[in-house]
Amino acid sequence: TMIERIEPGKTMSRAVIHNGLIYFGGHVSGGKQPTMKEQATALLARYDELLKQYGSDKSHILSAEIYVTDMKLKSEFNEVWDKWIPEGCAPRRVCVEVGLDEGYLVEVTITAELVK
Repeated sequence: TMIERIEPGKTMSRAVIHNGLIYFGGHVSGGKQPTMKEQATALLARYDELLKQYGSDKSHILSAEIYVTDMKLKSEFNEVWDKWIPEGCAPRRVCVEVGLDEGYLVEVTITAELVK
């Protein structure tokens, strides 16, 4: 089967499509907003756009990795996430604490089924 690399670079591709699935690289909010809720809202809105652009939607997310700079912020992230994910469509998910570039509080990578 063919592998399609979206915006491939030397180190990584923005996403990879293979065998009916789209594997996104990590994404952060566009503007380094000051709060977790603001960053999560901006980031998940960006994922809505990306999923639509490449032929999927948030009800078809299979897997998500959430990277936060401080686990104390996880509940704030979850408030936004739980409103964003359609009821009954929660994916397999893990949330871990990591270091991110300064100003970023959260990074998310997802894998979704293509529906086009």
